[in-house]
Amino acid sequence: MATTLTPKKTDTPSAGGGRSDDFGGGRYGGDGGDGGRGGGGWSNELTPPPEGYKLAIRLTIVSVTILFLALTSAYIFNRARLQPIATPRVLWVSTGLILVSSVTMELARRALRRRLENRFRFWISATMLLGLAFLGAQITLWKHLVASGFYVNKNHHSGYAYIFTGLHGAHLIGGLVALAYVMLRDRNTWTAVRRRVSVDATALYWHFLDGLWIYLLALVFYW
Repeated sequence: MATTLTPKKTDTPSAGGGRSDDFGGGRYGGDGGDGGRGGGGWSNELTPPPEGYKLAIRLTIVSVTILFLALTSAYIFNRARLQPIATPRVLWVSTGLILVSSVTMELARRALRRRLENRFRFWISATMLLGLAFLGAQITLWKHLVASGFYVNKNHHSGYAYIFTGLHGAHLIGGLVALAYVMLRDRNTWTAVRRRVSVDATALYWHFLDGLWIYLLALVFYW
């Protein structure tokens, strides 16, 4: 007697993005909110997003913190704060820019979690523009320091001012590269959940840079 073999049913994503998950989208994809289709990538990524994204950012934050703590120890040991340095008003412009950029970064992160693609792109673009403006303000700060006669080798205080602000600016450029990556990468090449985890990790790093700048501002210019 002939037997009929019934193919085993496998999980496949539905047209609407698949089974819902804790992130509000499909199991591995999802609709894109007001921006159109959500992230696809079913054929490229069949596993849930690794927590390695956030772990990598946390390790980066720890390493950067250790670097700046070591520099702070040297700064205090050399009694650099006892030596004079100019405090240009552009410092407050820089501070305002980076504080606002932290707000726009958080708005972008929340918009993506609500699957509002257009708002996400708007707020993350605003964050990038504010970050670039912050770097421009830092260059203006250096010009003011030079105009006031405070060169890198003027004294320990001015030397550390250039080192601290320069290193912070370099790490902020890294943050801008990460922002550009999560915004410009084709949504169909990775899953919606992976994308959100990546944005969460990038936001964590950006907020860290915000707090680091406040620390450096107080340490170098107002302590």
